[in-house]
Amino acid sequence: MNWKTIFNPFERFDEKHLLLTGILAVILSIATGYWTNTAFTSIYRISNVENASFKIIATTTLLSFLAAIVVLFILGKILNSKTRIIDIVNTVLISQLALILFQCIGKISYIKLAGKNVIKYESDPSGTFPFLDFLIMISMTLISIITLIYSITLFYNGFKTATNIKKWQHIVLFCVVSLVSTLVCQVIINKII
Repeated sequence: MNWKTIFNPFERFDEKHLLLTGILAVILSIATGYWTNTAFTSIYRISNVENASFKIIATTTLLSFLAAIVVLFILGKILNSKTRIIDIVNTVLISQLALILFQCIGKISYIKLAGKNVIKYESDPSGTFPFLDFLIMISMTLISIITLIYSITLFYNGFKTATNIKKWQHIVLFCVVSLVSTLVCQVIINKII
């Protein structure tokens, strides 16, 4: 295994294995969401859900992934008529796997406490600076940014592999369509929950 495999598993692994991993990721994200009272309201957006039932968390998570799959599949077919649905499904599901980490972070009470301590110090800077709490917040920010970049890289590489896009215009179109569809999905699903 090399760096290329880590950042583009779609070229190395069989699509059936990737699909199984993706389905397990969806099940894990729903179970984790139920445990943490969070749900994917679009790809790259995890929201807290008040009085969350398993049905609401499962529905919103599945709808957000389905919306991304449908939009990417339509775009993929426009860019390359040979685009297969399994490749798009794998792209969306595998790219979201790393984001399950974000669902779990909210359950770690010390991270919440560290954030509150830093905010408390900012509003009233008397006393000693909460250096350890600040270090935890900076570390969590770095971990979050790295995880998000990795997930976006998987998303892009999966779509690029599925559609075989090479032109810069197609890449820009992919970025714009992904951003707009993510924002629209967030608005619609937030109204549902």
